[in-house]
Amino acid sequence: MVSARTASFSVKSTRPTTLSSLPVEVLEHIAFYYVCPRVLGPPIPLATLLLLSKAISYKLSVARHLYARVFKHKFSFSAIRRRGFEPRAGEWAWQLRRWCEVLKGVRSRRRRPVSQAYVDDVDAEEAGVQETMYALWIMCLEDDGCNRAQMQLVGAYEWVEGYIRTEMYKNLDKGWPLGNAGNSCAMWVFWYLSSKARLMDETPEQRESLIDLIIPFLTVPFRYPSSFAPANHFRLPLQSSAQSSLSTPFSIPTPHGPFPIYLHPSRHTWVIPHFDRWTPLCTPLAADAAKLVYFSRRETMLFNVPDFLPRNREEHRARVRTPLPRNHDPWDDVRNTLPNILDAKLNRLGFSDSDLYEAERIFDDVFDESECSSRCWDADWWRLRLCRSAWVSQSAVYTPGSLNGLWTGRMIEAGHRPNPFTETTLGLVAVPLYVRLSEYAMYAGGSPIPCANDTDSGDRDEASIQDAWFPPNTTLSAKGDHVIVSVPSSVLTNREEEKYEYVAVRNNDDDAESSLGFGMGSEAEARNKRKPGTFHDRETCTGCIAREKALVAARAQARGMNVENENPVSDPLSSNGEGESLQDDETINDLPPYVPSAETLPPCNGIRDVLITGNTDPRHAAAWGNWVWKGRVRKWDGMVGLVRSANNGVSINLFLSS
Repeated sequence: MVSARTASFSVKSTRPTTLSSLPVEVLEHIAFYYVCPRVLGPPIPLATLLLLSKAISYKLSVARHLYARVFKHKFSFSAIRRRGFEPRAGEWAWQLRRWCEVLKGVRSRRRRPVSQAYVDDVDAEEAGVQETMYALWIMCLEDDGCNRAQMQLVGAYEWVEGYIRTEMYKNLDKGWPLGNAGNSCAMWVFWYLSSKARLMDETPEQRESLIDLIIPFLTVPFRYPSSFAPANHFRLPLQSSAQSSLSTPFSIPTPHGPFPIYLHPSRHTWVIPHFDRWTPLCTPLAADAAKLVYFSRRETMLFNVPDFLPRNREEHRARVRTPLPRNHDPWDDVRNTLPNILDAKLNRLGFSDSDLYEAERIFDDVFDESECSSRCWDADWWRLRLCRSAWVSQSAVYTPGSLNGLWTGRMIEAGHRPNPFTETTLGLVAVPLYVRLSEYAMYAGGSPIPCANDTDSGDRDEASIQDAWFPPNTTLSAKGDHVIVSVPSSVLTNREEEKYEYVAVRNNDDDAESSLGFGMGSEAEARNKRKPGTFHDRETCTGCIAREKALVAARAQARGMNVENENPVSDPLSSNGEGESLQDDETINDLPPYVPSAETLPPCNGIRDVLITGNTDPRHAAAWGNWVWKGRVRKWDGMVGLVRSANNGVSINLFLSS
């Protein structure tokens, strides 16, 4: 029998929890795991969830962080926050759609016959070949691990290799291939996605045919420049009137066009949509890409020294060291385990879940992007962003300390042109090169060494490159962690001999601060003890003052911008029909400019000038000669000029694009 007191309580009936009754945060969490069951492969469209009910559709449309979370799960994301700005919700969604469309386009083109795989269809709503190539290269520049895996999955390496082998010579200029964005980016992407296993899998015939195709880009400097501005200028931007054509007062006419080559912004600039903003970038240098492709293939063969010949193929493969961004790529294990995963025609309807899960199992923990490996490409990104014209001023594009250490390579030592002039005869006169380089800097507050042109009466826009931009007869002497540079009075105008003091640049910023006197006292004490220009004085540094002004301007501009649109974000993963994007054409034509935020302005290092010294270690000097080196870094784009001098005083000039 139930008492009256007990009977006065009744159990309240509860309605079952439904998907539409969940809070937006919980629903967004569910949607994320539905869209991203794994890292590899495209996101699953939200269409199924959106069609469940109007309530669910509305809640997911206002889930502003969902697509940012999807993007960060599928693609690398640290670079944009470090180089540009913190994207808003709509900008993450826009770029997610952009990368998905680029990868979908590559896979779609691979399903077509070879004759149509690289043809632009004006009626199709897919990116053209050149635009696709540039987009793939940007993915490489921003890669922390995920971008590379997604590109390998759709067969970007195979598609780009096919382009180099079949399309690069379709359009010619007087018989020479073009140094346009399509050809240049194709070689850059091809090199970036190469791995040691892929190089070892190439047959000698495949390797030789590839080298024959790219050899003009690295051997013909009068058509394909190796720097964004000619080496005969040390101080940029140029002070003369702005460039109006390919010809300049510093060029001479040749059958191939004016030389030296001055890249014209209107012909050398691409305005690319990136994170829903117009981003002007210059065309990457084809010559640099060709050199990387060439040496990565050529250096699979070791020096022909009998005592060092490998005993078998396995030992040879283990010894080979190639100039690649990554020697081992887990994707090599994936394509060996799942040989059909790259067959675009066999997998016409998409990737099977079993293949994707197995591929991700092979990758294991490779998708950890916490190291932000794309950081090493930051300077290259800024060169593409800023080095669009030799007549435009910009900030320095160089990473101090990047040349410190032992460098190895090969050098041609031929007094006369070999006959015949082939790779075989060049190999006979090539010797190993070993040099230990050290960097020294002059900081703000000091007076840097004049360039060669500052000491004569010539045009100040044009500097002598005979001695790596140093004035004639300049001498360098080491004194501890300093270098004293002496410029004789004979080359100075109405001045006595002058000495300039440069201090060693350390690879680690903390070590550099310590070596300059910080850590042992206050910055004020260091300022009193050290000579101006030998340390970074932040209170008087013109670069730090300019950065503070730029921060004020950037913050004011950010305050003046419209508050982020609170309208619902459309699903970037959905499409209308077969591959038709829901993106409005009016949107693509009205994107805002790409303006870095205050948070991404890099700190000032205070460096005004960098010089380089080098020497040969005793063990290498005994075999290949005792050489000394000196050089300078062009601040505008990081171009390095080096001079190698033998004991007899003979000098050899080298100019290296950074």
